[in-house]
Amino acid sequence: MTGLSKEVQLDLRELEPPEPFVQSLAMLAKLQPEQYLHLLHHREPAMLYPELAPRGFVARTGADKNGLFHIMVWRQTEEGAGSAAVKHLEEIIAGG
Repeated sequence: MTGLSKEVQLDLRELEPPEPFVQSLAMLAKLQPEQYLHLLHHREPAMLYPELAPRGFVARTGADKNGLFHIMVWRQTEEGAGSAAVKHLEEIIAGG
């Protein structure tokens, strides 16, 4: 991937429901091959999770030391994006 970042970040902390859900789905539809979506949210997006698999996505979630949730979402078929997302999430959780 030349010139294209694997991570697309979307900060949802200041949005009122249902905007985090709506914007997350809209951004997922725009992801380029081998990119993953990094959502920042003050809580787990429970409504989003059931919508991912039917659209071909998977997610992994963790909270940092300040209680901010980091939700990484990538296409099920894209191993490279998934590996990068999981590695980044593990670094965040570890405080790195």
